[in-house]
Amino acid sequence: MASVTPARRKRPTQREVAERAGVSQAAVSQVLNGGGGQVRIPDSTRQRVLQVMADLGYVPNVAARRLAGGHNRILGVFTYEPVFPSSTRDFFTPFLQGIEETAAEQDYDLLLHTRPAASGGPRPLYRGGTSRLRLADGTVMLGQLDSARRDDLLRLLGEGHPVVFIGRRNVPGAQLSYVTADYAAATGQVLADLVARGHRRTLYLGAPVGHESALDREQGYREGLEASGTGGEVARPAEINSSFVAQQLAAGVTGLLMENERLAKAWIEAAAAQGHHWPAQYSFAVLGDPIYSGELPAEWAHFRIPRLAMGRASVSLLTALLAGQPPASVSLPCEWVEGRSVGALEWA
Repeated sequence: MASVTPARRKRPTQREVAERAGVSQAAVSQVLNGGGGQVRIPDSTRQRVLQVMADLGYVPNVAARRLAGGHNRILGVFTYEPVFPSSTRDFFTPFLQGIEETAAEQDYDLLLHTRPAASGGPRPLYRGGTSRLRLADGTVMLGQLDSARRDDLLRLLGEGHPVVFIGRRNVPGAQLSYVTADYAAATGQVLADLVARGHRRTLYLGAPVGHESALDREQGYREGLEASGTGGEVARPAEINSSFVAQQLAAGVTGLLMENERLAKAWIEAAAAQGHHWPAQYSFAVLGDPIYSGELPAEWAHFRIPRLAMGRASVSLLTALLAGQPPASVSLPCEWVEGRSVGALEWA
């Protein structure tokens, strides 16, 4: 005997809810939107509509409500880089935790956009001329921006979609809300500590391409050099090899400010190959949390980025935008973590 596939149950509509409850569709819509409107819905009517929805198994179409100009109380989270691979999980997790905690406190759900490009390339904001980010009331964004990404973000902002970026980002032609860490002040503190320990010539060692957060660190270093009257320079070499290290040490460099832990490891290996070791012959500190590994060695001095607080602040900024406030920015202090890698100068 051939099996019979049961017919799919038709999804109940807002019109059916209105007919069963004996009210207009406008009244049902007003109940769904939290009771706002020119005409007040009596509580008994609201309860009757809610009961009918439960009886029918009615689920509102949040996408349709959003397109109609309403608020779903859904906040989007979009990251240009994957957040789940082990190499980046530990760095992104505190941001996401702060976002989730504050969204829950303010009675918002979260929609995490994870779909990559069809070719496996970077995640686009637009597909077929439209953006799925608009399913949410507004979006918290993370990741680096190139010129193409900035153009798409400018378009999204021009369409009126509220966005808050975690990290300072420049988008010419638009005012973007963001929450960042005070990298300049934290880097200045690292330099001041080195100078106080007798290091009179330092080196800021950065990645070949400097994004906004790196440029903020560099600014703090340059301002610190001017304030302290000590010598130093910024280097962004394509490769950290023995020749580069020997050149810097011969120039009298004894204190190093490393933009990330990869640079620190490369310098340490190249220096050790020539018989130079920390902290006796040079000191160093990493300017932030680990990006490429789970944690830094316990003896490495560094500063902690307030990632949990930044995630929380991003949601507060986004809900302020949804309430009609103008774009704004927030800068939060970093925490200095002392380590044996920063020591007093023992040789001249």
